[in-house]
Amino acid sequence: MIQDSAPEPGSRPQGTRLSASLTVFGAPPRPVLVTVTRPSPGQRLTRAAKRAGAFWAVAAGCVFLPVLHFVLVPTFVVVGAAAGFRQLGDQEIVSRVHGPCPRCGREQDFAAGNRLTPTWTLDCGACHNTLTLTLERGNARAV
Repeated sequence: MIQDSAPEPGSRPQGTRLSASLTVFGAPPRPVLVTVTRPSPGQRLTRAAKRAGAFWAVAAGCVFLPVLHFVLVPTFVVVGAAAGFRQLGDQEIVSRVHGPCPRCGREQDFAAGNRLTPTWTLDCGACHNTLTLTLERGNARAV
């Protein structure tokens, strides 16, 4: 695990880099680097508000559905609040996943932005395979 220094102007977000591996059925695992950032309380609040707001927007749209709005509106309001609170608790966010695809070998940046967990799935933009990313065991804090 390597702690980066201050960010340079115009560069990618800096944070802690963790080693991980990408796997897909029928191909050997390939090493990748996962960059993890710790958002400020204001950034966490913004992410939580966006997540809750998305569900609340759907709830507002469901107001116009006859009879169904009795169930859908309260459901989306509660789910939005729960999703917002869950997002608010995220202390570490994956800001970048970079490495080669184990199937096609293309070096790329994979989709990021999710919470830090020991394993999750990614999609390769080149060969459209579903890949499994697994953090190395030495990264004990990612459990």
